[in-house]
Amino acid sequence: MLSDVAQDYMKQIYLLERRDGKASTSALAEAMGVSAASATAMVKKLATLGLVEHSRYRGVTLTPPGEKVALEIVRHHR
Repeated sequence: MLSDVAQDYMKQIYLLERRDGKASTSALAEAMGVSAASATAMVKKLATLGLVEHSRYRGVTLTPPGEKVALEIVRHHR
């Protein structure tokens, strides 16, 4: 079970990918209202869970299981 904050990050990553085609950590930090370091720390946690892939200077992408989780979160928040 993901924390509420982790769910919010998953939702934002999903929305950024849909809007921009990618989710940079700086765009994610801005959308979440946190520092880039805080966003990177959460992205690393999500990556260890296998929900996202993070590449330096390339941003964050949802893995197939991560996309499934993000879709459930987006649908639940509607």
